[in-house]
This record gives sequence, structure tokens and C-alpha cells, in this order.
Amino acid sequence: MIYPIIFVFVVGIIIGFILFYFLLWKRSGGRAAAQAESPKFSEKEAEAILARAGLQIMERRPKAAVITKINGQDHFGCLEADYLVKKDKKRQVVVVHYTEGEPDPNEPHLRRRLLEYDNVYAPDGLLILDINTGEIREVTFRFPRERGLDVFFRALITVFIILAAIGIIWVMFILKLI
Repeated sequence: MIYPIIFVFVVGIIIGFILFYFLLWKRSGGRAAAQAESPKFSEKEAEAILARAGLQIMERRPKAAVITKINGQDHFGCLEADYLVKKDKKRQVVVVHYTEGEPDPNEPHLRRRLLEYDNVYAPDGLLILDINTGEIREVTFRFPRERGLDVFFRALITVFIILAAIGIIWVMFILKLI
């Protein structure tokens, strides 16, 4: 009499684990999470485009460790680019753009990624490879500073010092000390 109850209980636990696993798999993005490790573009096609452009592939999917300090505690992370290439002794990081439309480096997500790569890998250049058109674009960043009152006051102080020096020399000349 007790064996059928144990059997039903064990079968219920097994079915519960299977349902829990599939619900967890679906909720975490399951297949998307499994595909996140593999690139979402044709590596052969990207490498062929890079080779035609004369770029030598040094590393595929190079990884770099990143330590973020939050409230005094270190949190370790990993940054992964698509390719690290070399041309004319210049190391460059390649980001492969595989979605539809033209890649826009001013788009915040792409710009942040490029700035991270520029900071972590310290390359001589950043490249965006548009896999749809086969076009390679070089990206550089400049951070212009606003010229406000600081420049005006620096110029004013410089003129004052020059005029003071001329005035001292003129007074010395008048007094015949020179």
C-alpha cells in the first residue's frame, strides 16, 4: 500500500524538477544565453574581410580582466572584443557590427563599448567592421574642453605680466639704472 504512494511522490518530484529546469531555462533566456558565448556573425566571413584589408589577426575574441572597486570591494569582470588585429605595427581592436543598418559610433551602447576597449586594450586604433557591407571604419575619440573664462583670465594675466616687465624696464631706463 505504501509503494504506490512513494512511486507517485518520486514521479512528482522528477516531473517538478524537469518543469523547474525548463522554466528556469526559458526565463534566463536559455538559448540566447547559450548562444551568447558563440559569435552571432560568420567568423569566416569577417576574417576574410579583415584579410582582404591587409589586417593580420593576432587574437580572436581576446579577453581582458577588469576590476571594479565598489565601496572598497573588488569585483572582477571580463571584457571581450571580437578581434585584435595588426597592420603596419599598429595594434587595433575590431568590433564586428552584424545587425541591420549602418553602425553609428555615436549610439550610446556602441560608444561605451568602444571607449571600454580603448581604455582596457590600449590599442593604436579602433575599427568597426560592418559585416553586411564588408566596410571597415576607423573610430577615434577626442574630448574637447570648453574654453570659458579660464582662457580669458590666463590671457589677461599674461598681458599684465608682460606690461609690468616693460614698465619696470622703462622706469629703470628713465632712472638711468640700465
